[in-house]
Amino acid sequence: MDIKEAIDGLRTALQTELNGYQFYRIAAEKTADKKAKKVFENLADDEKEHFKEIRKHYNALIKENRWADSLHLPDIEKLYSGESPIFSEEFKSRIKDKHFEMSALSIGALLETNSIELYRKMKEKSENEIARRLFERLIKWEQKHLDAITAQLNLVKEQYWAEQHFAPLF
Repeated sequence: MDIKEAIDGLRTALQTELNGYQFYRIAAEKTADKKAKKVFENLADDEKEHFKEIRKHYNALIKENRWADSLHLPDIEKLYSGESPIFSEEFKSRIKDKHFEMSALSIGALLETNSIELYRKMKEKSENEIARRLFERLIKWEQKHLDAITAQLNLVKEQYWAEQHFAPLF
């Protein structure tokens, strides 16, 4: 990948992370579920950290025509565990009226999937070792986010669909 292509790709990555940050911040503000609020805040914080790291490399490419010398994106080891990784157990009992939260999960899954695909393509095109490590780390972070969101969706979607009469009642 040449410098121009890297700069263009990082611009897209910056916008992607900013979109994720804004989305998760708004989701945290709008949900009444305390556990979900904390998880959405953490997701927003993660996207903000990704943005900062990508911007560092973007600035180095713009100013110095090279990738930054270091990588400051830690390995992901936190959050998003348990049977209900995002919502509290009480959430399931009130699923019928949780349209915003279900939409937020679905949109979040799309954002994370798109990010993973973008970073996978950028990694494949990158010859620089720091760039490859950056994109590999971003892929792992976004995959962890997607896994948590998917687990939560799978846990509540059948019940939600039944409550909305999207699926036959059992």
